[in-house]
Amino acid sequence: MPKKLYAPAFLLAVTLLCYWTPMTNGDTSIQWDAADQFQPTQNYISTELHQGRIPFWTPFPWAGYPLLADPQAGAWYPLNWPFFLVGVLPHTLVVEHWLHALLACLGAYFLALRLLRRTDAAVLTGLCYGLSGFFAGHSSHTVMLQCAAWMPWILLAFSRALESRPLRYIALGALAAGAMILGGHFQTILYGFLALGLFAVAYAVAAPKRWIAIFGTALAIAVMGTFLSAVATLPGLELTVNSVRTSLHAVDRTEGVIPPAALSTMMSPNFYGIFSGQYHGPEDITQFYFYAGFLLVPLAIAGLWTRAIRWPALLLVIPTIWYAMGQSAGLYLLIARLPGFSSVRAPVNIWFVPSLGLALLAGAGLQRVGERWKFKWLGPAVLLVFACDLFYWNSAANPLAYARQSYESLYGDKEDLVHRAGIDALPPLTRFDAPEHLPVFGPLSHYLDRRIETDYGYGPLMLSRYSDYVQAMRISPGLRRGLGISRSLDVQIGAIRAEADPVARASFPKELIAVHDGEESRQKLPTVDQTRQALVPADIAIAAQDPGATAEVREYTPGHYRIHYRAATPSLLRISNAYFPGWASSSGKVFPVDHALMGTIVPAGEGDISVDFHSTYFWIGAGLTLLALLLCLGVVATR
Repeated sequence: MPKKLYAPAFLLAVTLLCYWTPMTNGDTSIQWDAADQFQPTQNYISTELHQGRIPFWTPFPWAGYPLLADPQAGAWYPLNWPFFLVGVLPHTLVVEHWLHALLACLGAYFLALRLLRRTDAAVLTGLCYGLSGFFAGHSSHTVMLQCAAWMPWILLAFSRALESRPLRYIALGALAAGAMILGGHFQTILYGFLALGLFAVAYAVAAPKRWIAIFGTALAIAVMGTFLSAVATLPGLELTVNSVRTSLHAVDRTEGVIPPAALSTMMSPNFYGIFSGQYHGPEDITQFYFYAGFLLVPLAIAGLWTRAIRWPALLLVIPTIWYAMGQSAGLYLLIARLPGFSSVRAPVNIWFVPSLGLALLAGAGLQRVGERWKFKWLGPAVLLVFACDLFYWNSAANPLAYARQSYESLYGDKEDLVHRAGIDALPPLTRFDAPEHLPVFGPLSHYLDRRIETDYGYGPLMLSRYSDYVQAMRISPGLRRGLGISRSLDVQIGAIRAEADPVARASFPKELIAVHDGEESRQKLPTVDQTRQALVPADIAIAAQDPGATAEVREYTPGHYRIHYRAATPSLLRISNAYFPGWASSSGKVFPVDHALMGTIVPAGEGDISVDFHSTYFWIGAGLTLLALLLCLGVVATR
């Protein structure tokens, strides 16, 4: 093996060692969001693709949902595609996590090798980043790991672009930035670009006469990366605008800030009792674990005397930790008012940025120690100590890294309850009702695994109109009938009960009540009797609704209805499917009815209409992504 491959091979071996048990041992399992959201979603996409369908729309959560518009679905992230091809089982997801830990290690290694020009120091940087407490603590947050893994590659391309062949390295940086965005975790993406901006500031301080080229390079990488991801970002923006996320104001609502005491986990992994089973830290156990080796801090302090790395690393560390300490520290109040930052509420999740800065400083510290004490064995010995240390604390003994029980014992038996209770055999075109975030049926996204249409779901981008509808159901339980609920879980007695007379999926209300805007429809929603009434936009012209009109769904697949109807006059047809832009009817426009459901006008007579979902911005986004990709690949190939 060529000597230049020794270091990457070492990183490969150590990451494999850390992930081997959860990848191969049936008595271990993924846990929390990895099991609740990411594995069911990826496996659902995989299954749909194998059946020849692209799941732009899924009927199973929240009375219907634009699945591929959700950035966290990761449908357009290239490194997910091989897994979609083979199927995404629970242990398969751990392979994804290992792949991105390796990608993070290698990115940090090559970045440090460029800045420090010493192999053992660069290897240490790779270990301290890709196997850091961030990657261990967030092992259940697949999309966060995917996005964070690309950050050092973006910084590496930025650094190379300032030295030679700028167009080539801007294109490569854009490809890495596009991959980071397609990973799908908005907060991590935002912090990744913040890191790029801080890195650019450090370079501008060192070379103020080049500030235009420095910031221009960073901006070009970010802009081109955004164009590369347009296939996901344009539909994602549409979904975000129509989701509950628009009501989040991070200045007023903050969760997950770093208390100063949490920094103790950098030196003491069991500071909060994670390993002893007596956790007593902040509420979310996954967010406050920062350990990356007991020698990290001493070496990082020694690294401060290395001029080449000092300011780039410190700018990654100091302002980000200051921001993550929340409102009481001050900086958060300023940054949370900026676009993008106003929509994130857990600043502690920025830890991967200071983690890279500390890893770079630790690498510089090892370099400085090696220059002072010129023992050939010193560098390899330190690397071996770090490898063993991180393997034990961030993998083998770490309950955050993976569960020490089988997936079947944690989730499978509960998911089988869905079948035993007959929930997956609902009457056609009806739904199941249960409280959100209830683990009784296994993963919180069990509806995707079992193909059950439900009125609940799991994820951060619930449609805002539908959220209003769910809130109104608490005041007026009769609205459940409008969703076609035929079975529900009675939590009080722990049993499944049948619901009487659910409203048909497609029906003609006898009486229409005009509303002038969304606020008026939200206010009137609890008063509607959906067995005979419907709220409709005031500008919808219906001269005389036919009270005797009938409708029957003749064909139904995800994102498609074929409905046979008979009406004496032009009438409004209500479809109890969550409304979202992109639905269209062969008889005309589709608009919101009953605030959150769908409606369309059918002409007088008897016939069939088709109602289909087509993502509004997918093809525009796909075109922009293809053009940007061809441009980047062309530049890389010719420059």
